[in-house]
Amino acid sequence: MESRQIGEVSRRGGWRGSSNSIATLLRYRIPWSQQRQCKACRRIAVRGYDVCVRHLGRRPLHSPAFGRGESRLLAKLERRGLLPSDLMAMPAWRDLADQRCKVRAPMRLALLQAWDKRHAEPLQWAKVQRQALGIVRQAGPQ
Repeated sequence: MESRQIGEVSRRGGWRGSSNSIATLLRYRIPWSQQRQCKACRRIAVRGYDVCVRHLGRRPLHSPAFGRGESRLLAKLERRGLLPSDLMAMPAWRDLADQRCKVRAPMRLALLQAWDKRHAEPLQWAKVQRQALGIVRQAGPQ
């Protein structure tokens, strides 16, 4: 009796029965003249687009600038459990979640740095907190 695993595909006919065999791939290939070509340079176009990889114009999702360094630092501190839960529960911290990274991350880092000195320098803490709430009010409802 032959044991079969769940999801196993029958391979009758030896290597020609495989969907990844060279013979199968060659049988269903599209000739060069019939492939979709880039509008700009006539190279092979990316699936779902009318242009090639070079002319697609995609950039990395996370550029190294615009608050990404601060965001990475805050993420590292959160993974290690070093962000105070009282700070993260504050309205100033929570309301910054709707802002873009380039605004949110530096302001949250300023809040975190002022949090450590809130008892020694209460005026500085109040100033940073007002700045954070001002950013949220300035952006308005989204």
